[in-house]
Amino acid sequence: MNRSKLYLSALIIVVVVGALWYRQYKIYRTPVTESNDPEIQALLEPSSREVTQTNGVLHSIPLDEVITGNPVKDGIPSIDKPKFQSVGAADQYLDDNGFGLAVEVNGEYRFYPYQILVWHEIVNETFNGQDLLVTYCPLCFTGIVFERDFGGDAVEFGTSGKLWNSNLLMYDRTSDSLWSQALGEAVVGERTGSKLKLYPSLTISWTSFKTEHPGGRVLSSDTGFSRDYTQDPYEPRGYYTSSTIMFPLSNEDSRLFSKALVFGYKTDDAQKAFEKDAIEEVGVVNDQVGDEAVLIAWDPSTETVRGYSRQVDTAVLTFTQGDDFLVDDQTGSLWNYEGEAVSGDYRGRTLSSLVLENSFWFSWAASHPNTELFTSNE
Repeated sequence: MNRSKLYLSALIIVVVVGALWYRQYKIYRTPVTESNDPEIQALLEPSSREVTQTNGVLHSIPLDEVITGNPVKDGIPSIDKPKFQSVGAADQYLDDNGFGLAVEVNGEYRFYPYQILVWHEIVNETFNGQDLLVTYCPLCFTGIVFERDFGGDAVEFGTSGKLWNSNLLMYDRTSDSLWSQALGEAVVGERTGSKLKLYPSLTISWTSFKTEHPGGRVLSSDTGFSRDYTQDPYEPRGYYTSSTIMFPLSNEDSRLFSKALVFGYKTDDAQKAFEKDAIEEVGVVNDQVGDEAVLIAWDPSTETVRGYSRQVDTAVLTFTQGDDFLVDDQTGSLWNYEGEAVSGDYRGRTLSSLVLENSFWFSWAASHPNTELFTSNE
């Protein structure tokens, strides 16, 4: 009897170990790009970073560069059921000069103030049927919006408590993989190498948003959490203006002051950062990033940087800045700062928008060590 029980126990152990081994093999040892899971397959816009494996864990960044910023997972709570309020209500407490992300879906606008995002960093949002992931890393001053609809399902993200290059590492609540906000891709875990699709957003001040979109909606301070949304915990320490970087970097670049604000753009084979002050100074930059002809322009009405493709059909245009409009040198057509031609041969045409990523210079340079840089000296 005892021998039978012993054999049964051994058999159970073998089955359990075998199941765990098989699961580990499927998750960690099978290359992500060969997954037959339709949800994972829908994610795959493969990264150019090399995916390697250490002790059964897939990763595209060195594991020893993953730093603990908050020892508690979800210690900074994401907003998963966001509420919104009118511009008038939000104006009672938002700082006129405070920044945030403006997002448009089907002609409607929403504003996500950094005053609120600094306490939460992630909003899992559905806006007019569009599943969005609104993110902000206060350490890097990086605000980026992604699509989070994978294979027909809206996947939720949370804060992992971990950082890479002082930047937010998110985790998805389906696979528990870690995702770099700066790269927009999974860097540790089952989904390593998969990329999130960027969704257009504009980094502007509260004054600019309420002036441009008085009928817009604003992320409410009624988040379900007790936080002082009139205060920024980093500001009293002078973090945003000092040279202090709180966590290690894999690459440091002295071409700019570490906290200089840049707007970055990347293609499959190139990256370039455009210093915000330099763009404001020169007004318009006709440039090339990889194979793409780009227009980077200072928008005086919203006081921010916008990006567009300079290619219209087969023509590559160059632009100058007029009093109230952009002017293409080829036809003299006038274009507003939303990229629409309002007069001339191109009237009615619209330039293709580029999704620019705002960031402190140290963060962009650390995550994109081969980046080019536009400054006012060019």
